[in-house]
Amino acid sequence: MATLPLLFGRTEPLRAEDSCTLAGRLTSRATWALDDSSINEDPSLSGRLAIDAQRGSWHLYSWLEGGWDGTVRGQSRNHAIVKGLGAVYQDSTPYLEAKDLYAERTYGNVDARIGIQRFAWGRLDEYPVNDLFNPWDYRQFLMRSLEERKIGVPAVSAAVNRLEWTAQLVWVPWLVPYRLPEADERWSLDSACVLFPDTSIASVTLREPGLPARELTNGSVGLRWQLLGEVEWALNLFHGFDPRPVFRTTALNVIDTNQGLAIDPGFVPSFNKITSLGMDAAMVAGDWSLRAEAAYTVNRAFNVRQELWGYPQSIATGLTRLPPVEVIRDTFDYGIAGDYRLFEDAILTLQAQQSLILDRPDTLYERAVETILWANLKTGWLNQKVETAVNLACNPEHGASMVKGSVNYVINDAWKIGVIGLLLDGPPQSVFGRYSMNDQVVLEAVYSW
Repeated sequence: MATLPLLFGRTEPLRAEDSCTLAGRLTSRATWALDDSSINEDPSLSGRLAIDAQRGSWHLYSWLEGGWDGTVRGQSRNHAIVKGLGAVYQDSTPYLEAKDLYAERTYGNVDARIGIQRFAWGRLDEYPVNDLFNPWDYRQFLMRSLEERKIGVPAVSAAVNRLEWTAQLVWVPWLVPYRLPEADERWSLDSACVLFPDTSIASVTLREPGLPARELTNGSVGLRWQLLGEVEWALNLFHGFDPRPVFRTTALNVIDTNQGLAIDPGFVPSFNKITSLGMDAAMVAGDWSLRAEAAYTVNRAFNVRQELWGYPQSIATGLTRLPPVEVIRDTFDYGIAGDYRLFEDAILTLQAQQSLILDRPDTLYERAVETILWANLKTGWLNQKVETAVNLACNPEHGASMVKGSVNYVINDAWKIGVIGLLLDGPPQSVFGRYSMNDQVVLEAVYSW
């Protein structure tokens, strides 16, 4: 009888349920900026490899990603190839990253995992309000799917399954920060480019923040209780670091060098602990699949309007102290989504979500209610040889919008080529308007196995 090494070295006879599968994908992209003032992006090549091995009660899963990132403009900070879990600004290319890398063991009706993991709590697309364990990589933001934006975190988790219900407990022992682009990169957040729009005679350097100490008190923990049935319900409790970006200020420092002005803008990413209690549900009603979720969050941090950050009207050399710009408030977030099959190869998704800031002071730029409306239509034509998708989004409080469309031709089971277009509009500090110069067309070739 054939034998196979166990995950930890011992050999035992193969069983029918034992398996090991490999899946991979190579993606090549070329990006054309439609705005002449936009930062350029080089061609990129990325690959992923997923390994899924089952051996008795043991399960090993890994999703590795790597390649050459065309958004990187330089490597002044970090020449490491492997992306770390302790830095906000990482401009590595080539790069290698473990999205998932964990071992799982089944004990009766308990599944226990340890390692780098990504979680999927909540029901909404794009911005699920209960999905708080995994920070996001904003370095290509809207051009990447929600699954690809998530950063894997070291975690211990356990799920208990009994008939109609499942309970999942998650512990992340220390903070893993979100990732942001550099000031001179295409997807840079609005802060640097709005405060210093003319960088032709200056270089802006964003400082790495100090992270909370890696100790047990600085971890995150959560519990999800899910009940199956005609309506699937889940209750979510989370206590830990908010994965959404916010900044704190220190001091603006402008130095005159032989090459021009060197600017330390005096703001660094900030990390705050929150407590969130949420619910989500999903059901089928006629031809519609409906999803909804809501969460009440305590002690979430927001930044005041950037014109109140204390920057001088004109940039001069020297040190300028900046006032505090963080405001702590409770929020209530909620949303509903529906999926409808128009015909056999066409699915329409509609989604509306809002974030309500409680006791909102007038100094906050965010409105008392922030709304995002989404509409997505995916279709297949010519026996699935041609795939099309159109994604529309609107932030009505600010008049901001996004239009994203794609057309792909499936050559065979392995090869696919396509074109993606992205148009963004709105005021500088709105969710879409901050990237208004990033209108672009992308040519893409994908090889999968």
